[in-house]
Amino acid sequence: MITRYALAAPVAALLMLGACAKPAEEAAAGDERAAAMETPAEAPKLAPDDPLTRVTCADFLATAEVATAQPADDAALAAQDELANGLTWLHGYLYAKADGAIEPLSQTWMQATAKRVFEACAAAQKPAETSLFEVATS
Repeated sequence: MITRYALAAPVAALLMLGACAKPAEEAAAGDERAAAMETPAEAPKLAPDDPLTRVTCADFLATAEVATAQPADDAALAAQDELANGLTWLHGYLYAKADGAIEPLSQTWMQATAKRVFEACAAAQKPAETSLFEVATS
């Protein structure tokens, strides 16, 4: 049986990818800038009371539902932006934590990560009590 969340992750990822697509010239210039960046000196630290640790899987699933259910309205666009910003932040966090030893930020990485996080959150026994940060960084 397909639940209402079953297609939300792939659809949200596709929406984000379409919104984030760059012309080939811009992408090439971005790749050169990314290659020139230095690896951070130390892994990031996250305080136990940081607001990011309080975002739950239920919050993520609700945002994904808005992003996919109403693709033409302002709420859906805001939800898509929120998902894309969260994935970009997550990549930066993981990049610094792994000392640069992760896949570069790309549409492929964002799509795969969004799918993995969505599936983990959808499978969570208690999404309202499951930390999105813990799911995303595991």
